[in-house]
Amino acid sequence: MNRLLITAAAVLLATTTFGAAAQAGDIALTLKGVQPKGGKILVTVQSRDQYMQRAQTSGAIVDGASSGEVRVRLPNVPDGDYAVSVLHDVDGNFDMTTDANGKIIEGWSTVNAAALRAKPTFDQVKVSVSGDAAISETMIYPK
Repeated sequence: MNRLLITAAAVLLATTTFGAAAQAGDIALTLKGVQPKGGKILVTVQSRDQYMQRAQTSGAIVDGASSGEVRVRLPNVPDGDYAVSVLHDVDGNFDMTTDANGKIIEGWSTVNAAALRAKPTFDQVKVSVSGDAAISETMIYPK
């Protein structure tokens, strides 16, 4: 009986482990229009439940001194819908900095960023991911 349970557990573990790996891929994110402001570029991949929270499915931190086009690899993202958000965190506080009027003063981006006119909803910025995916976003900097 114990041998049967151990074998069943091993089969379940192998199925779960290898099944999950087949349903995850990497996101290749290309950021366009990056300005050499210093600091760090923070990238988060968030599910609907994680959106606008501190939790994330995947993420990356890259040097913010580059300019032009920056490529970021976000590994092991399970299939599903996600928001891919970017903040060029110049002041190093790991938060979006605003001025006294609430205007964002650091660079940022997300899918459909140029069309946004207010705080975005998940549905406005989501992308569907299935296996490996390539996404391109253009950074927005205050004038």
